[in-house]
Amino acid sequence: METHKAKCGGYGMVTGIYWVTGLGILFGALLGLRYHGDGEWPPSLIAALLATGIACAYILLAALDWLMQRLALSRNPLPNDLEIADRAVAREQATGLKGGGLLARQLRRLLNAWGAGASGPQIAAMANSQTLRTLLVLAAEIAVVLVLLSAAAGFSVPQELLTLGTGLMLLAVIIAVARFQLATQLAGYVDSHLLARIGNDTPAAAGAEFAQQAAKSVGDSISSLTAAQAKFTEQLAKAQDTATAQYAKAQQEAAAQLAKAQQESASQITKAQTDAAAQVAKAQADMAARLSAAQEQAAAQLGKAQTEVATQLGRVSELASSIDHVLKLQQAVDGTLKGVTVTEEFKNTLLELKRHLAESDTLLKNVSKPRAIRLVETANE
Repeated sequence: METHKAKCGGYGMVTGIYWVTGLGILFGALLGLRYHGDGEWPPSLIAALLATGIACAYILLAALDWLMQRLALSRNPLPNDLEIADRAVAREQATGLKGGGLLARQLRRLLNAWGAGASGPQIAAMANSQTLRTLLVLAAEIAVVLVLLSAAAGFSVPQELLTLGTGLMLLAVIIAVARFQLATQLAGYVDSHLLARIGNDTPAAAGAEFAQQAAKSVGDSISSLTAAQAKFTEQLAKAQDTATAQYAKAQQEAAAQLAKAQQESASQITKAQTDAAAQVAKAQADMAARLSAAQEQAAAQLGKAQTEVATQLGRVSELASSIDHVLKLQQAVDGTLKGVTVTEEFKNTLLELKRHLAESDTLLKNVSKPRAIRLVETANE
């Protein structure tokens, strides 16, 4: 995965074609603001501006790349106290290397290959191949820039633009020389800090080391398996003894709990019978007391009812005497009125009085009629 990613991302330099082209178009447009003439844009001028802008962009990015590579080299990513000969350490160091610069990418490729089991000559061949590719890329880049600037000088462009192109050509050559020197320094760093420390390892030696490590691993595995089996047997026997003891203890506890439960059940049954007998006796006594109280209350209510009936009969006798007295009074009034002879008004009054007396007489007769009084006894609860 790391190798594929590194190949897809170039060789760790920022002078890629997309960056150079995009930034070059921007620089060409900025230069065109000065050399646009009378508003016309001849094709030769546009081509010269684009070539000059691309050259400016390349020089700027190349200088930035040179500075980044110098900083990466100054950090010393492979210190002297690192055991690069150990493949496991090499893999860890490859994982710990960060950054996308040229040196970091090359070191990651070489360390990953060494950690994966490649021999010393294979690592050296890979390092030489990486250095050669880097030099070829640098040569191709500077050649393209010089061709663009030379082509721009052949167009009919202002003198200032030609002077700028000449200066850019000189600056591009200087930057190219500096980058070539830096590439050789990077190659020397790889030789001294990586290739010289992993030794002239061969596939046979790597195979022997692998066989030795495999034998050691198998021996360790067998020893671990034997120890694990012995430990498992011991734990199994111990677990069986523990289970037997726990089973016997559980049986004893269950028997004790069963006897205790039976004893408690018998005690509870006896207590329940005693409580039931006491409750029955208490209920009978309460029932007898309630019956006696009910009988006494009924007798008292009956006597009270008889007294009330006698009182009502006395009141009826008094009412009959009052009616007789009223009749006698009416007869006396009738006798008195017969001797009275007065005016017509008196006669009318007399007639009204007579009519009133007749109505009163009727009412009194109705009142004096014999009445039947019915007494009903109701048993109180």
